[in-house]
Amino acid sequence: MQKPCVGLVGLAGQYEVGFRETPGLVERVRVSLEITSEVVTPELVMSDERTVGEAARFFRQAAIDLLVVAVGTWSEDHHLLDLLEECPGHVLLWAFPAVDTGSLCGVHQIACVLKELDLPYSAVYGEPEDISTLTEAATVIRTVSLVRRMRQVKIGTLGGRTQGMTEIAYDELELKARTGVRLVNLAEAELNRYLQESDAVQAEQAWTELKREIGTVTTPDEQGVEALRYVSALRRLVNNYDLAGLCVKCYPALMGKVCLAYSMLAEEGVVCGCEGDVTNTVAMKLLYELTGAPIHNTDLLYPDPTAGTVLFSHCGSGGFSLARSSGCVQLAPVRLAETGVCVRFPARPGPVTLVNLVGRRGTMRLTVLYGEAVETGMEFPGNPLKVRFDQDFAVINRRILEEGIGHHWMAGYGDVRAELALFC
Repeated sequence: MQKPCVGLVGLAGQYEVGFRETPGLVERVRVSLEITSEVVTPELVMSDERTVGEAARFFRQAAIDLLVVAVGTWSEDHHLLDLLEECPGHVLLWAFPAVDTGSLCGVHQIACVLKELDLPYSAVYGEPEDISTLTEAATVIRTVSLVRRMRQVKIGTLGGRTQGMTEIAYDELELKARTGVRLVNLAEAELNRYLQESDAVQAEQAWTELKREIGTVTTPDEQGVEALRYVSALRRLVNNYDLAGLCVKCYPALMGKVCLAYSMLAEEGVVCGCEGDVTNTVAMKLLYELTGAPIHNTDLLYPDPTAGTVLFSHCGSGGFSLARSSGCVQLAPVRLAETGVCVRFPARPGPVTLVNLVGRRGTMRLTVLYGEAVETGMEFPGNPLKVRFDQDFAVINRRILEEGIGHHWMAGYGDVRAELALFC
C-alpha cells in the first residue's frame, strides 16, 4: 500500500516565546510522521515574506497529499494564507502544549480564518511523540491521501446492472463528484473479442496447474478452461484502460464464468463487483485503499440470535487470501446455475469493517458496520463470513431498514471507521 506523501513546514512569530525552539518541534514532527508517511520539508520556519516565498517555491515542485503546519508559536495568520495561494490543498495544523508560546491559540485563530474562507483543514493538539495525537494525525493524513488517490481511480463497468435490482442503479456524475472515481463504460463486444483471442492451450495448462494447487475441484475441465480464458480477457480490459476495478453484470448470463477471474484479479489489487453493482464496487475500492488487501463482496443473509452472529456471503469470487486456510479452498460450480467455476472457502476470522454505498444526487450515503469475524464452516456455498457485533442485531437491522441501506456489504479486515467517517 502506497505511503501518503506529506509536506511539513513550521510557522512561528519571530518575536514570540518559543520561536527559536520551533525548528526542533518541526524535526520531532518529521520523525514521528515518517513512521507511516513519506515526509518532504524545506526545513524552515515561516515567519516573514521571504521564508513564505522559500516554502512556496519548494512545495510547488512537490506532489504532496496534504500540508502539515507545525505551529510553534502564535503567528500572523496571513503567512499561511499566502502559502496556500501558491500551494492550495488540505492543511493539518499541529498545536503544541506550552504555557507561553501561544501555539494553541494561534491554531484557533488560523482555523477561524480558514473556516471563513472555506479552505479545507484539520487540526491536532499534543506532543509529536504522543500516541493518541499521532494516531489522530495519521487518520487525517490517510484520509486526505485517500481522497487524492480516489480521484485517479477508474473502474470499468460492463453489461449494465442486474435486472430487478433497481436499488443498485447508479448516478455516474454523482459518483465522480462524491468519491472521485471515474467510470469507464466497456463494450461487451470487446470482452467477447478478447475471449475468442485468448490462448486455449495456455488456458488448459493453467487449469491443470491450478487444480494441483487447490485441494478440492468439482468443476468439469472444459468449464475451468473457459473460466481461465475469461481471466485473460478481463485482464486485457484492465490493462488496456488502466482500471483499478471492474464491475460486470454477471447474473445470470456470466455466472460461474467471471468468478474465478474476480478471485485472481483481487490478488493483483483489482477490485471486482458482482451483479453490476457499480456503487458498491467503488465502496470496495475505498476499503482496499485503506486496508491494502482483497475485499469480501457479500450479501447479509442470516442473523443467528442464539450464537449472536450474522452470516454474510456471496457466490464465491473472493481473493484466495481471504480464506481461513489455503487447504479449505474449493473450485466448484456456481450455486443456482450449477455451472462454471466459483472459488469457495469459509472466510478467515479477525476484525472487519463492512460498508454499503447507495444513493444518487442528494441521497448518496455510506453505511459502516464494525465487528469481529469468527470461525465458520461452509454454511453457504460461497465465501461465508460470520460476524459478531457488539450491538444487538435488531438495532442494526432496524437502522438498515429505516435508512434504506440495501443488501450488498463489502468487508475488509481491520478497523477503518475513523477514516471512512472523515472521508464522508
